[in-house]
Amino acid sequence: MAAKFSHQLLGAFLTSLMLLPFVVGQGSYGSPDGVGPPTSDDTFQSDINDTLVSRGWNSLPLTYGFVSTSSLPVGLDVQVVTSIIDAAFLTWQVAVPELGFQRISLGENANIKIDFIPLDTVYYGYAYFPPDGRLYLDNSHITWSTKSYPAIDELDLMSGALHVIGITLGLGNSDDPSAVMYPILNYGSIKRNLSEDDITRIQALY
Repeated sequence: MAAKFSHQLLGAFLTSLMLLPFVVGQGSYGSPDGVGPPTSDDTFQSDINDTLVSRGWNSLPLTYGFVSTSSLPVGLDVQVVTSIIDAAFLTWQVAVPELGFQRISLGENANIKIDFIPLDTVYYGYAYFPPDGRLYLDNSHITWSTKSYPAIDELDLMSGALHVIGITLGLGNSDDPSAVMYPILNYGSIKRNLSEDDITRIQALY
């Protein structure tokens, strides 16, 4: 039981189809067919994004939305989830006002397309670099928390959303453990504010 509670999940670092079409085309690094990178019992140790050059969107402002096929995990309220996702986008927009996020009702037509789907067990979520914009969050094995503070066996939805949104904006992972873009999110923890590293990197990109 203790091992379960100390387990760390790696968050969200699938590369763009335009950067590595062969790797993604082969179903590697967390593609929706469930095939992912090699894993250990506790943590996946390497990150493909470390070898890639980040890049942002060419045209601003940006839209986001939930795709029509998205299926929330059992027990989550759609209005609460929507409010949390809105807050996560706003957090990035405060750092870069030009992002100008607007949520639209039909996510298929948005720049950033949000979808809750079953993911490989090593992931709580992942996303693609611009200009792809797909963003996935798990609806099968993760117990998401929408409360003020997650329980010891829950992952904080806003903390996870901030990380995968960062990838859709063009950021790779950070080496700073305090950063939202650090690749590991612990159960029972929160990261709801951008670190100085997060802010410096997103402002440099835009």
